[in-house]
Amino acid sequence: MKYKIEKNTVQETLVIPLYARKICSEIYKNIYQDEMASILINKIDYDFSLVEKKKLSFVERFGFLEVAMRMYDIKYELKDYISNHPQASVVNLGCGLDSIANCCDNGKIKIYNIDFPDVIELRNKLLPPKE
Repeated sequence: MKYKIEKNTVQETLVIPLYARKICSEIYKNIYQDEMASILINKIDYDFSLVEKKKLSFVERFGFLEVAMRMYDIKYELKDYISNHPQASVVNLGCGLDSIANCCDNGKIKIYNIDFPDVIELRNKLLPPKE
């Protein structure tokens, strides 16, 4: 089942960073990988035609890299923190459709994903929460 995302909605702000991470995984596969972004993009019904046309422009690529590097930096910092605090609680404010908790979960931390109710509803369908 594909989940419909309408243009000019709050949910639309979820797919742009997700799409950016997917594109960076394709273009810069030697330095960046986000397999979950590709999986989630395939579960979303959204018209990517406008951003698809621009994806090879320098400005768009730079924006995509900014998004990907932000996620990479957060993962790096979180993994470092968890290595020193293996039973930490992690609050992921404005979580959107990121998969940061999945890649950093050591089985001992508690992860709280917080966002607008409709975002969490969609997130729970696409990324079912663990216990």
